[in-house]
Amino acid sequence: MRVDPRAIGLVAKREYLDNIRTRGFWIGVLALPAILVLAIAATVALQRSEGVVAYAVVDQSGWLGAAVRTRILENDLTKFVGALDAHDASRLSKPLATLAAALGTADRKALVGDCAKLLATLEHESLELTETRTPAETLAAFWLAEPDWIARLSPDVSTARFRQVEATGTERAVLDRDLADETLLGYFVIPEDPVASDAGAQYVTIKLTNPDLRIWYQGWVTQVVRERRVLEEDISPAIADWIGRDVHFAPIKLDAGGNANAAGAADAVAQWAPVAFVYLLWISIFTVTQMLLTNTIEEKSNRLVEVLLSSVAAIDLLAGKIIGIATTGITMVTVWLALLAAAAWALPIAFSSELHLDALFRNPLYVGCFVVYFLLGYLFYAAILSALGSLANNLKEAQTLILPVQLCLAVPLLVMVPIGRDPNGALAAVLSWLPPFTPFVMMDRAAFPPSVFTYVGTTALMIASIFAMLSLAARIFEAGVLESGKPPRLRALLAQLRRVPRAT
Repeated sequence: MRVDPRAIGLVAKREYLDNIRTRGFWIGVLALPAILVLAIAATVALQRSEGVVAYAVVDQSGWLGAAVRTRILENDLTKFVGALDAHDASRLSKPLATLAAALGTADRKALVGDCAKLLATLEHESLELTETRTPAETLAAFWLAEPDWIARLSPDVSTARFRQVEATGTERAVLDRDLADETLLGYFVIPEDPVASDAGAQYVTIKLTNPDLRIWYQGWVTQVVRERRVLEEDISPAIADWIGRDVHFAPIKLDAGGNANAAGAADAVAQWAPVAFVYLLWISIFTVTQMLLTNTIEEKSNRLVEVLLSSVAAIDLLAGKIIGIATTGITMVTVWLALLAAAAWALPIAFSSELHLDALFRNPLYVGCFVVYFLLGYLFYAAILSALGSLANNLKEAQTLILPVQLCLAVPLLVMVPIGRDPNGALAAVLSWLPPFTPFVMMDRAAFPPSVFTYVGTTALMIASIFAMLSLAARIFEAGVLESGKPPRLRALLAQLRRVPRAT
């Protein structure tokens, strides 16, 4: 089967320019990063819109509720005062700068302790102070009056998420009504002797799907009760701390030379980066091949393909369309990678250095593999979908034909996390040698690269599969692209595959 490179080039140029010159193409290209940005912003906004949830404590012990409340306040105040001291006073907002000046050089540990005790004994939202305020009283007044500024400076304080309302042991019926009215998320019942046993300790709520409040408060109660048990058993606090101390295994990473280095969050992000690239690879291949499918069906349905075939051979038209859409896809992917790279460096600066998004691009192997496997995956699926598109008369028929292909494309999404956790396991090893999955699985294994033999072997198998699929696609495309008016039949399709294509 002879091909005309000049005709292929003209068709490819036409396909490419027809796509990139449209506003719809660029809107579609920018839609993905825009959607991702909006999704992140919406998630943050929704979390903030949840506001502070209220809870109550029915304390039958007479002491534990107050002790826990004081401990929580001490922890929050320590975080807030630490954040206040860590910031340059000249860059603080006026309310925070005024507070920092009022606190002066007061001993921070004593300040936190005095303020926590003062707040724990106050009624909510009320504080009567004299004209001359101590630093602890100033901090307490600010704590009650400016919760928004506290949350902005130190967003990890618990008061930014949870607020305790007053309750007595006789108010459970009232609290139950508050739960029904959704003015409370839940309330805790502390038994009479929590040190002896947790029997009778309850967390009452309607929304069992939100365990954050229960886990958070339960942790503080456990800490206070554990300390009381240590005192009652006359155990030295230092010994008790030593007994209860966790055993921490420091993560160490071996590099290619066998050298051991301390591993941080950036290393974990870098090793999970291929999973993000697999998802982007899947979106890229799916989007571009769908573009080719739609384009083929549209040209067939409006009889434009008949005009084109009067000037070029079917095989040249097929090759030109595949190459033209491929260059369109490369343009789209290049824009996505550029925007992703910009975000990887900009977001940590704008928000937090702990994001480590630059680890996505720290290893050049990732981007290199992405480009190679995009081309291989696209050519493989482009051959299949262009052939199926030539058989269909409209999108409805095409949806039926491409259902097996769509199911096949779903597999990489289902296995990308298991393979990311065990890149050299049996599942990864087997799927690497199955051409429909090879580009995605080999991309997923990039964090722990397999042997050179695996790279060379799977790439050679993928190239051979692409040539085989292109050969089959050429036979189907040549006969199917001119047929119209009736849906494709399996018997006719098989007959066409057995037929040796005529020379052109």
